[in-house]
Amino acid sequence: MRRLVLASGNLHKLAELAGMIAAADLPISVHAARELGSPPAIAEDQDSFVAHAALKTRGIAAWLRELGEPGDTLVLADDSGICIDALDGAPGVQSAVFAGPTADDAANNAKMIAALAEHGAERSPAHYVCVLALRRVDGEPPAVPGAEPASDPDLALFIARWHGEIRREPRGEAGFGYDPHFFVEGEAGPVSSAELTAAEKNSRSHRGQAVRALIAGLAAGMATIPA
Repeated sequence: MRRLVLASGNLHKLAELAGMIAAADLPISVHAARELGSPPAIAEDQDSFVAHAALKTRGIAAWLRELGEPGDTLVLADDSGICIDALDGAPGVQSAVFAGPTADDAANNAKMIAALAEHGAERSPAHYVCVLALRRVDGEPPAVPGAEPASDPDLALFIARWHGEIRREPRGEAGFGYDPHFFVEGEAGPVSSAELTAAEKNSRSHRGQAVRALIAGLAAGMATIPA
């Protein structure tokens, strides 16, 4: 079994990623970085989802290399967030810390609602973005078919967007982040992401789309990835 290490400290993201990848039944064992020790803190101070995902996957890969992890171990980082048209694309890459570096979901949502109110908007078109960055511990090109073009050969990128509408009034108890305020079309009308089951969300969401592309690439390229 080949190891794939998830470079994320967000427990919700870890659960979604690990569940979807494990369900694909690939010859891969999925691990959170914190299962292998105390991963380094990586400053997310860039201006794009791609740059943040690249920083995380390279930082965790370098740490694992120091621990003696085999070179063919894969490291996967996720950077994602929501972009709201009425807020000129904010919170964007600051989605997780919109209300400050120690903010929780409630604080971030409260700031988002206040910002919409300042703009006189009850609702606005919006979209979630997910960038997955895959890297080998040894830095060799991961050679995964279907990846987005990347400026650096050590990375395979998978990028997806989920379009909907952000609303000031929340609904639903599931999900995390801005999900109670993010609405998409359902069978009987608009529903929030927090009203979807985990399976329904994964079938439609930005992260679900990106993970399915990743899984397809891994399945097609496992035999050709250098070992």
